[in-house]
Amino acid sequence: MEYQIKKAMYLVDESGMQQYNDLKEKGFFNSILSSSSVLTLQTDSIALDVPKKYFRYYGKLKIDRRSSTVVRSLITEGYLKDIPRSDNNPHGVLITGWKTLENKDLEDVEKNTF
Repeated sequence: MEYQIKKAMYLVDESGMQQYNDLKEKGFFNSILSSSSVLTLQTDSIALDVPKKYFRYYGKLKIDRRSSTVVRSLITEGYLKDIPRSDNNPHGVLITGWKTLENKDLEDVEKNTF
């Protein structure tokens, strides 16, 4: 997980690092690891304003734990900035001003623990 996060940090400015640090401080990643949870991100849609280089992402995050399955609504937004391509960022695009607008539980279903 740490390896993938480090790779992702090349694709976003300090706004992404701030979100990562906030989640880490709240124990989100430790909780996922200690509970052997499986996370699945499902994209619903992405609204893109090309002239402004603005995007808004709509999706659902499913957290499957041994004891329950939680589904959350996830909405984020940010801007895209063209940068030179590199080995760490082969797309040549940097996400800037990224923030989470919504991350709320939609469902929390308990599992049978026989």
